[in-house]
Amino acid sequence: MEMKADVLIFCEGRLLVRAGTLEPAGLEAVAGREVADGVELSPEGGRAVRLAGGAGAAPEGFAWARVRQLIAEGSLLAGRVCRALGLLNWRAECRFCARCGGQLGEHPTELARVCGGCGWVAYPSVEPAVIVRVEREGRILLARHVQRIPELYACLAGYIEVGESAEGAVRREVREEVGLELGEVEYVGSQAWPFPYLLMMAFRAQWKAGELRLQADEIADAQWFEPSDLPAIPPPGTTAYRLITDTF
Repeated sequence: MEMKADVLIFCEGRLLVRAGTLEPAGLEAVAGREVADGVELSPEGGRAVRLAGGAGAAPEGFAWARVRQLIAEGSLLAGRVCRALGLLNWRAECRFCARCGGQLGEHPTELARVCGGCGWVAYPSVEPAVIVRVEREGRILLARHVQRIPELYACLAGYIEVGESAEGAVRREVREEVGLELGEVEYVGSQAWPFPYLLMMAFRAQWKAGELRLQADEIADAQWFEPSDLPAIPPPGTTAYRLITDTF
């Protein structure tokens, strides 16, 4: 059984674990290393820290693990680690007041940052995004994306824009990226994704009209696939994998 760590140690987006396991290391493993930032993980307790500088070689007896590995292997700590990394990512980008430009400090009672000049309070950000399994006559639409892992085929996805509903964002992204119109759009689930701090909302949709017309700067290739004959797809644990394999 995996142990609950009091401190989660990150550097360059990776978690320090004990070699050969996914058990987080304690602070003693990085004695002498400068800590760039830290955050209390209320209400579950414990703390997450981000080390200054590059990760470099892990200390003897330890290793750097990618958070995606914890997700893919169904680690009991995956949810806590995702929350911790998402908060550290937010803090790294939220250092100055959006109102007056002053330095942000720690809020005395809340998980937030506060401006000492004008009193503006910044709460942890969540960026909403959508991902969709598009179906046509039993086949699934999958695409290789220009700016993501190029060797994998995945579902179409994108950010929700100001003024949009989640379902509206699904329809717009599919229309923009591959030129298709959708019929029924059905919400099926969500997943927190700490890259940098997303909430990924998953949908299933039916093709209504149009033929594939690719947005060249976004989509390298898109094809309809039989569920029994899939290309290389994202790993288990991801929203895309669960949508593609119909395991939500």
